Amino acid sequence: MIELEARKAYNHIHQFISQETLMQAEHLNLCIALRHELHAHPELSDQETWTKQRLMDFLREHTSLQLIDHNHYFYAVYTGTSDAPAIAFRADFDALPIEDEIDAPHRSQYAGVGHKCGHDGHSATLCALALEVERVQPERSVIFLFQPAEETGQGAKSCLSVFDEQNISEFYAYHNYPSEPFKTVSLKKGTICLTSKGLSLYFKGKNAHASQPENGINPAYTIAKLIQKIEQIQSDETLFDNFIRCTIVHVEVGEAAFGVAAGDGVLRLTIRAYHDHDLAKLERLIVDAARELSEQQGIIFHTDEQDYFPATVNHDAAVEKIWQSCQTVGQPIKELPEFFRASEDFGYFLQRVTGAMLFLGNGENAPPLHTYNFDFPDELIEIGVKTFMSLIQSKHIL
Repeated sequence: MIELEARKAYNHIHQFISQETLMQAEHLNLCIALRHELHAHPELSDQETWTKQRLMDFLREHTSLQLIDHNHYFYAVYTGTSDAPAIAFRADFDALPIEDEIDAPHRSQYAGVGHKCGHDGHSATLCALALEVERVQPERSVIFLFQPAEETGQGAKSCLSVFDEQNISEFYAYHNYPSEPFKTVSLKKGTICLTSKGLSLYFKGKNAHASQPENGINPAYTIAKLIQKIEQIQSDETLFDNFIRCTIVHVEVGEAAFGVAAGDGVLRLTIRAYHDHDLAKLERLIVDAARELSEQQGIIFHTDEQDYFPATVNHDAAVEKIWQSCQTVGQPIKELPEFFRASEDFGYFLQRVTGAMLFLGNGENAPPLHTYNFDFPDELIEIGVKTFMSLIQSKHIL
């Protein structure tokens, strides 16, 4: 990363954030309570009716920001005195179909649904940032965008109308991340999250009596051969320019009826890659192999895709600004040695405007994301506000 080591000595006289921009305890406590409330009432992607309304009500009660409601998403506007384009920040607010088993008063009240990715914390942080922006009254205008359906890859794409309505020149977001040092910003230039999609492969053969399987066409054998072929494809490093991965997430063949030989089946995969062209090639190789194997057995084959995510590609200038700003306010920061394999739909915003996604560390021993015992660390709210406020107050406009 260009000059990042040199920047560790940058602006040493501003090593600590000024008292003016330290977050007020009252605001922090309000937003921690909000985070717990959101955690207790999780809603799945595209079902976040209560969550969205609660966030809007909170901002109406505690700020005078203008709220722009687009039904499925909304954003708040702070209008500063500067003529510079606005700086924008994103928080996602959907939950996951995972049981919440944390031992805390704010445990999910809904069976089988939980905030197991920390989007409750992201939203509480953005609300906390809004409170601090109103208190500090920075010169620059700020957009606070609250987004649904990040987990399906559809949310950000549905929020792009914000660019038609607001003059935005920079866009930032953060994601909490276990395994990274606690309260530390982790960052890298270029691709930080991979492109991915869900791929469903359907096979229709012919049922038969279980005593006479030769009279039918059982797709189980075709699916088994395809799985072996997929392993061969992804183990051949000469086929791709950078990292690729195919993960089998679901296999289903026939029914639980011991007198019937299976006649149909489905194989579901998640494919991901560093490059878009490698993702397309991986999909083509898998689908071509599935079609060829199906034709050999007289099986009707078709496919569809879900949950597409573009790569999240950080802009160099935005990464350098984050690094400078963190150094200025004494916020610990580190360079990531490589990308995260997970996907993030924030990449849609970065296709439209300069910006970056950063990670805030939950601690090396924190529970992993998307697990039953995960809970967002409340301490990260203040770290997120501190980091984002430093970007807002920076004199360097991208």
